[in-house]
Amino acid sequence: MWVTKLEEKGKRQVRVFLDEEKFCLLYLNEVKELGLRENQELRPEDFTKLQNVLLYRAKHKALSLLKTQDRTRKELKDRLLRAEFPEQTAEEAVIYAEYYGYIDDEEYVRRYMEYRALSRSMLQIRQELLQKGIDSSILDRIWDQYEYDERAVLKEQLEKRIRQKGPVTEENFQKYYGFFARKGFSSHSILYFLKKYKQ
Repeated sequence: MWVTKLEEKGKRQVRVFLDEEKFCLLYLNEVKELGLRENQELRPEDFTKLQNVLLYRAKHKALSLLKTQDRTRKELKDRLLRAEFPEQTAEEAVIYAEYYGYIDDEEYVRRYMEYRALSRSMLQIRQELLQKGIDSSILDRIWDQYEYDERAVLKEQLEKRIRQKGPVTEENFQKYYGFFARKGFSSHSILYFLKKYKQ
């Protein structure tokens, strides 16, 4: 394995290419500590040192990201990959965070549903959680344990919308309908409440 390129990124970091492939970002002091140079053959023991430096930093980065907000497993890994940690290093840092209970997709779903179920349809909550990388089997299992009355949520949201935007009229009926349909509420329920509240 060869260090084929060291590319400066800003004033403090260097992008490392191994065998012509982009591998990671290192700080200048790390490059010096590891003794990396362009066109240098990387011995197995030097590669292990490089991996250890990256893993140490990836774990700290993961914990730092989790201090500011809860994240799903996928969100945390995506952020580490965006910070240009290698795939394997990012995965190991995520496993570390999971092992110590810093991330838990099931608990994330429970908290998300408690917070969002007051204002969103079942469909919208599900789509948002799937986009965050939550496995559908986790969603199905937790949803079965959760009491959720979508009609009550829709009624409350419609009343709130009427207070903010004014009463449902012939002129704005379609606008109201479209707003709640985009949020994933059932067509039947939307029409029922709009007709009920229409002036």
